[in-house]
Amino acid sequence: MVSPTSTHYTLPFSSGNFSAFVKPRKPDGVDEKKAYFIGSGLASLAGAVFLIRDGQMDGKKITIMEMDPIPGGALDGMKEQNRGFVIRGGRELENHYECLWDLFRSIPSLEVPGASVLDEVFYLNKDDPNYSRCRVTHNRGEPAKAGNRFDLTDEAMNKLRDLFMANSEDLEGKTIEGELGEEFLESNFWLYWQTMFGYEKWHSALEMKLYLHRFIHHVKGEVLPVSTVPNAR
Repeated sequence: MVSPTSTHYTLPFSSGNFSAFVKPRKPDGVDEKKAYFIGSGLASLAGAVFLIRDGQMDGKKITIMEMDPIPGGALDGMKEQNRGFVIRGGRELENHYECLWDLFRSIPSLEVPGASVLDEVFYLNKDDPNYSRCRVTHNRGEPAKAGNRFDLTDEAMNKLRDLFMANSEDLEGKTIEGELGEEFLESNFWLYWQTMFGYEKWHSALEMKLYLHRFIHHVKGEVLPVSTVPNAR
């Protein structure tokens, strides 16, 4: 039998989970190394955890440098006496954050004995599910009444398809407005998209393409052009 401490073997990627839960072998020379992270955002915090868990580096040899008084980067948070908990940005969490959930399952809860952060997130959503009765409001709180329709014209659908299929190199330096046009920007699809992800029409077309690839499974149902929808405007 091969020793689990032997070196010079890389865990393979596979479509199953046979190798997913195998503990990596300790890298050669890791005890003589140190790691430094600039900024204490999600990437640095996650990198430090993976170095400890998978790289088997001593946490005392990892330094995270932060210029602000609060760690967390764009996901920082503080408790203010008269305002409650304040956070600069939120994150949409979903089932297919495989790396994040893998990370969370290895971090112990600070409040629940024997539980992980993943356990806390899972049971919080079961015990107190998050939902919204209205997706978008305007005029200081009035429902936008988008009717759960995308209202994409034929031209807007074709341009959205072209963006999805485009080569990344061809989109360098181009904007959403320039690639998708006014008809797309007047659709409910754009209304949903920009309020979900914080987009502006002058933002990167390449970034939107990558987001489309990442979150296409959240586009529910059949996307039909306005001309084929009964009573469509």
